[in-house]
Amino acid sequence: SFGISGTNAHAVLEQATPAEEPAPAAAATLPAGGTLPWVLSAAAPAALREQAANLAAHVTTGTAPHPADVGHTLVTARSVLDHRAVALGSGTGELAEALAAFGADESTGQVVRGTADTDGRTVFVFPGQGSQWTGMGAELLDTSPAFAERFHACAAALAPYTDWSLVDVVRQADGAPTLDRVDVVQPATWAVMVSLAELWRAHGVTPDAVIGHSQGEIAAAVVSGALTLDDGARVVALRSQAIRRVLAGAGGMMSVQVSAAEAEKYLPAYEGAVSVAAVNGPHSVVLAGTPDALDALQAEFTSRDLRARRIAVDYASHSAQVEHIEAELLDVLGAVAPRAAHVPFHSTVTGGTLDTTGLDAAYWYRNLRGTVRFEEGVRALLEAEHTLFVEISPHPVLTMAVQATAEATGRPAAAVGTLRREQGDLARFLTSLAEQWVRGGRADWSAVYAGTGARRTPLPTYAFQREHLWAVGSRPQGSGDKDPADAEFWAEVEQEDAESLASRLELDRDALAPVLPALSTWRRRRRDRSTVGSWRYRATWKPLGKLPAATLDGTWLLVTTDGTDRTYAAAVAEHLAAHGARTLPLTLNTADADRAVLADRLRDLPEPTAVVSLLADDESTGAVHPVLTTGLALSLTLVQALGDAGMEAPVWALTRGAVSTGRADRLTRPAQALVQGLGWTAALEHPDRWGGTVDLPETLDRRAGERLAAVLSGTTGEDQLAVRASGVLARRVLP
Repeated sequence: SFGISGTNAHAVLEQATPAEEPAPAAAATLPAGGTLPWVLSAAAPAALREQAANLAAHVTTGTAPHPADVGHTLVTARSVLDHRAVALGSGTGELAEALAAFGADESTGQVVRGTADTDGRTVFVFPGQGSQWTGMGAELLDTSPAFAERFHACAAALAPYTDWSLVDVVRQADGAPTLDRVDVVQPATWAVMVSLAELWRAHGVTPDAVIGHSQGEIAAAVVSGALTLDDGARVVALRSQAIRRVLAGAGGMMSVQVSAAEAEKYLPAYEGAVSVAAVNGPHSVVLAGTPDALDALQAEFTSRDLRARRIAVDYASHSAQVEHIEAELLDVLGAVAPRAAHVPFHSTVTGGTLDTTGLDAAYWYRNLRGTVRFEEGVRALLEAEHTLFVEISPHPVLTMAVQATAEATGRPAAAVGTLRREQGDLARFLTSLAEQWVRGGRADWSAVYAGTGARRTPLPTYAFQREHLWAVGSRPQGSGDKDPADAEFWAEVEQEDAESLASRLELDRDALAPVLPALSTWRRRRRDRSTVGSWRYRATWKPLGKLPAATLDGTWLLVTTDGTDRTYAAAVAEHLAAHGARTLPLTLNTADADRAVLADRLRDLPEPTAVVSLLADDESTGAVHPVLTTGLALSLTLVQALGDAGMEAPVWALTRGAVSTGRADRLTRPAQALVQGLGWTAALEHPDRWGGTVDLPETLDRRAGERLAAVLSGTTGEDQLAVRASGVLARRVLP
């Protein structure tokens, strides 16, 4: 090293002893189902395309690595950025061809591409009848252990209530009943949906909320934890049997592309024979009633060029006909024992969130009798800032309704399906997994390569988009002076050359001379603002994707003052304890502003796993530091005293309302932002002892507490975070 001050240092290093070559490992194998995802991401579209082209060239030149090794490396050794693409195929040649086409900006069906424009708050959507198809789930029984295990559990749960085999139904075994029977199709679809939810979970996608449409609520209740699998099987089996025995043949249903208000205008003429069964979207309703009335109404809609389609059922759910089986349902479902869900349950019976301990027999009757308020439920989810809707079904039937509702509310959202008719294999599932991931959803791609023996292999690194930033001395004075005549004009202005300008503009010299100084000053200011603007960066907040597990352990020192909000401190302590931490309270007073005094107090305490400081919440000022908040002064002393006491535990400083993450997020406690600033310096001076700053919402509810615990686990790689209703956001500095 040759230092600029004149100090020189030399080091001569000998080659290290070569490490013993490990025994060659067995070659990797393809994952179950044979489909490989190659996952790419970048900070800009051009970089993403270039990375695709570079990877395609790399794997087709020389000795190509095993495609599973390539896929494994891409998901374990690359950062995840906002512009994303996933190539899907069964071999190197197929995948390389798809990536080459994508890199050339050509269309290819084997690459799923998108931008992470949602925050990943995921809703599992479970539809009612209509998504089924013969053979649904059969391929996954053979290729997905997660799906198969859950499906067989569903079959065991249904067995006491049915005289047919669930597995035989989906495999279309000889003698098995078909999906034409309502008491077969509803339990079978329920089992497939519950098992598909488990498949999503096995790939790292868990719901932040669930919503079900009609019978889909039974699956939603099981997946949310509100019903046991056995109770879910009881409801779907016994209720569908009552429908077949009493209601079948007496009614029908029809989908119409009109608003609920518009549909209601047609119904009085039918004197109660038809009613609105479901409101799916702004211009999508389902009607139920007698077959003759529906036939007449369909003809009326068709004559007005309104799309109306009969649904392939011979009963009228969500109509007065259901009242014929009310007593039976209350009797046979009386043993159902609902419980509190561990995932928020959005009811389409009420249109909002629901205490799931009320999902008793009476609720499941109302679920079949009342109008399905699906649009209202989706609106509530959008207002709660859920942005990613995954339909858990054999075929998507509600994604268009979700998208239409999102567009009508002006709230951005993405809606994807799971399987499709005649596309029930893992390849189709991985495509859906990719579709939600490229829009900002979570995904554990490493699960695809588990058990394949895949290992990391050298691949092309990031395709940086290079920008020339050297100063060019020969540029004209104005950076925007493209026209030579403009450049000459402004040069004459800067020089206050009245003679030349008067001649150029054909003006009187004496009239022009007084304005030249002002014009020159204006020009310089404009140029300076343009230059400074190109140097300016801004702080913004970007949502984090998948959070680590909210699991804590060890002793956590919880530091407060007498001025800390007691309710707030108790809530933080409660959430820390709920996720495994043993909290040790430490209340500071004015004497602790002396770092020596505080260091002595700290030495008397057991070594903590981490330190959580609520000092920022004390916004009072004192005699020692009259212009500083007590919280800031004590926060500084705490960091110093911990070092004096030899404690290496990371410090996490919590604030409330100290940062604004967007226009809709008001800055309510700006004084606490002083501690945020202290944190920036502490992170530079004591990176080994600084955990980070976390700004919390005013009310620390269960979900916020869970997110706080996940952040405090220290595995996000972030030290400036904000917990909000929409998720966890990290601070970024952008041009």
